[in-house]
Amino acid sequence: MKTITSIPLLLAATINLTCCNEADTSRPPKTVGWFFEHRDELAVALKACRDNPGELAKTPNCVNANEARNKVTVQEMKDALR
Repeated sequence: MKTITSIPLLLAATINLTCCNEADTSRPPKTVGWFFEHRDELAVALKACRDNPGELAKTPNCVNANEARNKVTVQEMKDALR
Protein backbone atom coordinates (compact mmCIF):
# COMPACT_ATOMS: atom_id res chain seq x y z
CA MET A 1 0.00 0.00 0.00
CA LYS A 2 2.87 2.39 0.74
CA THR A 3 4.26 1.88 -2.76
CA ILE A 4 0.95 2.79 -4.37
CA THR A 5 0.81 6.02 -2.34
CA SER A 6 4.49 6.84 -2.91
CA ILE A 7 4.40 6.63 -6.71
CA PRO A 8 2.01 9.59 -7.27
CA LEU A 9 3.91 11.69 -4.73
CA LEU A 10 7.24 10.89 -6.37
CA LEU A 11 5.80 11.64 -9.80
CA ALA A 12 4.40 14.99 -8.62
CA ALA A 13 7.72 15.95 -7.03
CA THR A 14 9.63 15.05 -10.20
CA ILE A 15 7.29 17.09 -12.40
CA ASN A 16 7.58 20.04 -10.00
CA LEU A 17 11.38 19.97 -10.04
CA THR A 18 11.70 19.66 -13.79
CA CYS A 19 9.49 22.70 -14.26
CA CYS A 20 11.65 25.01 -12.17
CA ASN A 21 14.51 25.81 -14.53
CA GLU A 22 15.40 28.92 -16.52
CA ALA A 23 13.71 27.55 -19.64
CA ASP A 24 10.37 27.43 -17.82
CA THR A 25 7.71 28.45 -20.32
CA SER A 26 4.86 28.79 -17.81
CA ARG A 27 5.93 32.38 -17.06
CA PRO A 28 6.31 34.95 -19.81
CA PRO A 29 9.90 35.97 -20.52
CA LYS A 30 11.23 39.29 -19.29
CA THR A 31 11.36 41.97 -21.99
CA VAL A 32 14.45 43.84 -23.17
CA GLY A 33 13.06 46.99 -21.56
CA TRP A 34 12.51 45.21 -18.26
CA PHE A 35 16.10 43.98 -18.22
CA PHE A 36 17.32 47.45 -19.20
CA GLU A 37 15.53 48.94 -16.18
CA HIS A 38 16.57 46.17 -13.75
CA ARG A 39 20.37 45.99 -14.07
CA ASP A 40 20.89 43.64 -11.11
CA GLU A 41 18.51 41.06 -12.56
CA LEU A 42 20.14 41.59 -15.96
CA ALA A 43 23.52 40.65 -14.49
CA VAL A 44 22.04 37.52 -12.89
CA ALA A 45 20.36 36.46 -16.14
CA LEU A 46 23.52 37.06 -18.18
CA LYS A 47 25.56 34.96 -15.75
CA ALA A 48 23.03 32.11 -15.94
CA CYS A 49 23.08 32.30 -19.75
CA ARG A 50 26.90 32.23 -19.82
CA ASP A 51 27.07 29.38 -17.31
CA ASN A 52 24.84 27.10 -19.39
CA PRO A 53 24.80 28.30 -23.01
CA GLY A 54 24.03 24.88 -24.45
CA GLU A 55 20.68 24.78 -22.73
CA LEU A 56 19.80 28.45 -22.21
CA ALA A 57 21.43 30.55 -24.94
CA LYS A 58 18.40 30.54 -27.23
CA THR A 59 15.74 30.93 -24.56
CA PRO A 60 13.73 34.16 -24.73
CA ASN A 61 15.15 35.43 -21.42
CA CYS A 62 18.75 34.97 -22.59
CA VAL A 63 18.06 36.52 -25.98
CA ASN A 64 16.34 39.50 -24.33
CA ALA A 65 19.05 39.84 -21.66
CA ASN A 66 21.77 39.91 -24.31
CA GLU A 67 19.88 42.54 -26.30
CA ALA A 68 19.41 44.61 -23.14
CA ARG A 69 23.15 44.33 -22.46
CA ASN A 70 23.80 45.70 -25.95
CA LYS A 71 21.44 48.62 -25.28
CA VAL A 72 23.12 49.30 -21.94
CA THR A 73 26.51 49.36 -23.66
CA VAL A 74 25.28 51.82 -26.31
CA GLN A 75 23.69 54.02 -23.62
CA GLU A 76 26.91 54.04 -21.59
CA MET A 77 28.91 54.99 -24.69
CA LYS A 78 26.51 57.86 -25.44
CA ASP A 79 26.72 59.03 -21.83
CA ALA A 80 30.52 58.92 -21.93
CA LEU A 81 30.57 61.18 -25.02
CA ARG A 82 28.57 63.93 -23.28
